[in-house]
Amino acid sequence: MYKIQNEIFCLSISEIGAELEEVFVQGINVLWNGQKLWQGKGPLLFPIIGNLKDGYFIHENKKYYINAHGFLKEQRFEVICHKENSITLKSNYTEETLKQYPFLYDFYITYTVLNHQIKILIEVCNLDEKEMLFSLGLHPGFDYNGLRNLLGDHLEVSLSPKKSKSISFDPNFVKKIENVTLPNSIDLSSLSLELLREKTICYQGIHQIDLKSQTNILRIRHSMPFVAFWQSAPENPEFLCIEPWCGLPDECDTNHQFMNKLHIQKLKGNESFQTEIIIEYLKGVKE
Repeated sequence: MYKIQNEIFCLSISEIGAELEEVFVQGINVLWNGQKLWQGKGPLLFPIIGNLKDGYFIHENKKYYINAHGFLKEQRFEVICHKENSITLKSNYTEETLKQYPFLYDFYITYTVLNHQIKILIEVCNLDEKEMLFSLGLHPGFDYNGLRNLLGDHLEVSLSPKKSKSISFDPNFVKKIENVTLPNSIDLSSLSLELLREKTICYQGIHQIDLKSQTNILRIRHSMPFVAFWQSAPENPEFLCIEPWCGLPDECDTNHQFMNKLHIQKLKGNESFQTEIIIEYLKGVKE
């Protein structure tokens, strides 16, 4: 376990999956504890998001089987650089990953705490001359008790921009994508009721999520095309997962061809892909 910190944040990061284990904000841990309902805390998703229909994809006439959300969350990462306020970890392809995913890659993630921000930078490098196909995402679970202790009792979720696309599932695979206009804010308990009905809520084009009380905000900003919301046992919720995604689960009528997978990322040979997620703590503001 590795720690980075500044005057506001203290993060604990595991070598296994480079997963966030704790996110303390002014001494309060806002990350789920990984017990009972869901054993995850903040896993990384790669090289797929969600489930593959029938558990496999086809690439160059060969079937490859991968479990939900991919294998990166189980890989041991190498620590490349560790400072007081930042850490960079690396994972790369192995003979075992090639049995599930036929691409040569390096995967880097850097966590940095700077002033009132947590910055998470992800870089995927294609080590081959042929095109690389992948999806990736984050899956942090935010603990309700921690959020209330930090922000206040009456919590709302605000999404921006308001005009978006909603992705519906049946139940695990993409069924429909349609235009929606979102309300200015959603009470956290109302969101839990919607998750009770829908299991997973996903939007395209939402790049800012605010968890807020009247004066305090925990803000998540990202450049990924999708963000999903999920809870285990939403009838009695204890946490909320907020998941920026580059990619989607399979469509209901998929032909299993990886090249045709909905919103698959395509990376040219010997090139790299970068994306950044920022978590901000804003205290004493009114928006």
